[in-house]
Amino acid sequence: MNNYDDLKTLAKNVSRFVVGAEGNISKKVGDLFYIKSSGSFLSNLNDSDIVCYDFNGNQKDNFNKKGSMELNFHLYFLKNKEINYVCHTHPTNTLKILCSDYSKEFSKKRLFPDQVIFNGKKSCLVPYSTPGKELFDNIEECVSNFINKEKTFPKLILLENHGIIACGKTVDECVVITEICEKSAEIFIDTIKLKSVNYLTNSEIDKLLNDENEKYRKSLI
Repeated sequence: MNNYDDLKTLAKNVSRFVVGAEGNISKKVGDLFYIKSSGSFLSNLNDSDIVCYDFNGNQKDNFNKKGSMELNFHLYFLKNKEINYVCHTHPTNTLKILCSDYSKEFSKKRLFPDQVIFNGKKSCLVPYSTPGKELFDNIEECVSNFINKEKTFPKLILLENHGIIACGKTVDECVVITEICEKSAEIFIDTIKLKSVNYLTNSEIDKLLNDENEKYRKSLI
């Protein structure tokens, strides 16, 4: 019997970043992946709310339910050997920015060290797309462009007028990516209100990313 304790822990820890049946999470185990079923709540996710698929998109169990409508982008991210979990949520402060003209600035600038360490030097920004195939197609294109330009895989994907996707090796990594993103958004909004934003410089960001102590700290999550 499959053990879904890790997915249920992830669901519980990020449920405050969604309302009702919003959001979806997944994990891979070998040549299969498990995803929250459509219409279920992260806040009280149980074993019967989780659906199994293979990497060809074929459903393997729980046939009275369907996987999230965003199944395709989960499958896409989980094919990456560095990714074991995918977490899609709609954090309120982040969404305020993603529904504004500040989304590009937020994706490219960094305010404090932990934002750099856990959200990366930059985040991948995806223009608004209708959930489903259109969103998946745009995610695939934007992530590919990001990798070509930045030479790294984006652990945080920002979806304009929609929400965020956190990708990680562990449950804790996905949770921290999400929490740091929302903390960054809250600080960003308030610094804009203060009309005085003091961003980290590129040299300061690179120094953080190359710091062995920071690399070690990140590896523990």
